[in-house]
Amino acid sequence: MKLIGLKGALVISLSVCLLFGCESNKPVSKPADKKEKITIKISVLTDYEPDNKMSEKVKKMRKNKKTGEPLYEVYKNLPLIDVHNHQASEFPTSTYEQLGVDKTVLFGNISEYAAIHTDQLAWDDYKQRPDLVYPSFAGVNIYSKDGIKYAKDNLEKGYLAIGELAAASTYSPVVSNLEWKGEDPTSGNLGEIYNLAAKYKVPVLLHIDPPGGAPIEGLKRALTEHPHTNIIFGHANVANTPERIEDLLKNYDNLYIDFFAGYTEYDESSSYKIKDFIPLIEKYPNKFLFGTDGGFGIGYDNAINAIYETIDQLSPETAVKVAYQNYERLIETQPPTKTQIGNIQKYASEIRTKETLKLNKRMANELLFKLQEKKTK
Repeated sequence: MKLIGLKGALVISLSVCLLFGCESNKPVSKPADKKEKITIKISVLTDYEPDNKMSEKVKKMRKNKKTGEPLYEVYKNLPLIDVHNHQASEFPTSTYEQLGVDKTVLFGNISEYAAIHTDQLAWDDYKQRPDLVYPSFAGVNIYSKDGIKYAKDNLEKGYLAIGELAAASTYSPVVSNLEWKGEDPTSGNLGEIYNLAAKYKVPVLLHIDPPGGAPIEGLKRALTEHPHTNIIFGHANVANTPERIEDLLKNYDNLYIDFFAGYTEYDESSSYKIKDFIPLIEKYPNKFLFGTDGGFGIGYDNAINAIYETIDQLSPETAVKVAYQNYERLIETQPPTKTQIGNIQKYASEIRTKETLKLNKRMANELLFKLQEKKTK
């Protein structure tokens, strides 16, 4: 597996050593007096530094490509993030590892009561495999104030994304029947959810069908009214044209496109092929992401192989951004929450440290997991 966020991992490992002491090392300081209140200094880290050498590495991968070699082998050292996966209850770890998927934005059911349970499953999976999973939640009742509270509580806890939320659906045989679906992306309390997303700097993944008419007009209003919210148009290429997607991208800087390459290449209902979208992706290289939609309708293998087929047709510079850097930026620039900081401070009395911990939200999560694990041993 490729390494993503190595710098953060080093900071987390150092932090655990500072707080608890590393094996075979002497304690860095003596235990604090129980009556003395000790606090840990935490500095918010929201800078993102992409690997600027990765595009050159992609060029070498292509130069060394062997005839008939599977593309997932050719690009095995290129990090890849799947930004859209519903398999919280049965995450196909072995398949993803075999095909070279490094990180997955994981959730389960969406826009119904059952999603609350699969949201928890996604979090549990994240705690077990933080190196493989970005947890998202989709059990948001957009017609109840309880839904707003649920979203805020999850964001404070450490979830790194919102969605997929059913902002509109007419033709999907599954989504169109969900109890908490919207009529368009401004339905119910979605505006307040967008406000929370902006506050916590997390992206929001939306299901919108059909990709035209009233639902898209609602998307435009949402993007205009919430310019600081990063909205991802889920599987935007499904039953859609490159021209209509460009009409959105050229007008809204806070819009990202979840490109379901598997649908375009392998679904019989698709009117296009991957090559038809390549010029558009090259024109907006900072706005595209790869998603598998859990392999809906075509299977995991096809969904992931289509991603590599797309990568193979993109310039190295664009391929690197769409494969992982665009979404990684959305994750790494999230600040830690008050709840996370408060939970970290609970360990301050265990041992003193004068070191300042530099953390973003993801790193705070991973540090807490390590601290909690140490505490239970």
